Amino acid sequence: MQENRAEALKLVEKYTNALDSTLSFVEHYEKSTDFSYRHYGGRRQDRGKLLERGQVRHDDQRVYRQVYHWGRLGGKDYPEDMPDYGCNIVDGKGGKRYQNNRSPGSTGRARRWSERIKVNLSRLFGISYIVGYVGSDERLDAILRTAYRISVRETTENVGGSWCFVIDADTKCGRYTVWLDPEHGFHPARVRRKAGRGDYTHSRLMSEGQTALTYVDTVRFEKVDDIWVPMEAYAGCDRRMPSGDFVKEDYHYKRTQIVLNPDHDKLGSFADPILEDPSNDPELINGTRFEIDIDGRTTEPTWQNGKLIDDNGREVDLGK
Repeated sequence: MQENRAEALKLVEKYTNALDSTLSFVEHYEKSTDFSYRHYGGRRQDRGKLLERGQVRHDDQRVYRQVYHWGRLGGKDYPEDMPDYGCNIVDGKGGKRYQNNRSPGSTGRARRWSERIKVNLSRLFGISYIVGYVGSDERLDAILRTAYRISVRETTENVGGSWCFVIDADTKCGRYTVWLDPEHGFHPARVRRKAGRGDYTHSRLMSEGQTALTYVDTVRFEKVDDIWVPMEAYAGCDRRMPSGDFVKEDYHYKRTQIVLNPDHDKLGSFADPILEDPSNDPELINGTRFEIDIDGRTTEPTWQNGKLIDDNGREVDLGK
């Protein structure tokens, strides 16, 4: 059994290399989400389809996300020509965060503040599943390396035309089965996770009666600069509570364009829309109201013609 564990961990190391080789990128994507939920004993419940398109830029310390949502969102239906919008930039190197959210017909509400934060893609559901975050804020390869028990099956299994190594692991985040695809850089062609009492889902410890079933089916890979990249997947999670409350989400995530290992600083991938490049937030329009922390004080200026203007008509100089 110990020898089998060693063989499984050798395969996990190949998975780590695959994830690391695709860590830094600029991409455009499309995503659909079929969802249903029941909260507070049924006092809040809904179901529907949410559609989105956007961009993600990422390296090991920074992330940029621009997204347009339409369909069913927050109990309302939005048409594609009147989408909900969001722009978020997290700079873990500089400890800065920026966000702008705009509903149809509004001028937007934005924030800019300082916060030291560890950056990853674990909460961007959809892309999270194909970059290694499956039911956890930790990457799956790290979870597998610290598994209580881990083994590789004696025979390979065919998934989507590729013969895959199959790893079974009992971990702090539940029980995983991972089909690693050697024909596509040792990225998973399939993942299944089952979690319950005593397991972690993201940072929360699950209690008696709670369950979570998570799946990933990668349906398309492409070679980019001689590196295999997962480009399209179906994924989702079904979380159940003993009260009968639940959240069920099924995603179809499709990368439509991707550039690997770009020069982010040269491209201005994470540029501050206020101080450096307003075009980094295409919906930063006149009238957008900001909430900004300056020397421990909160001020609420308005964006006008490329400047932040306070209620007295004076420019707020963040450069100082």
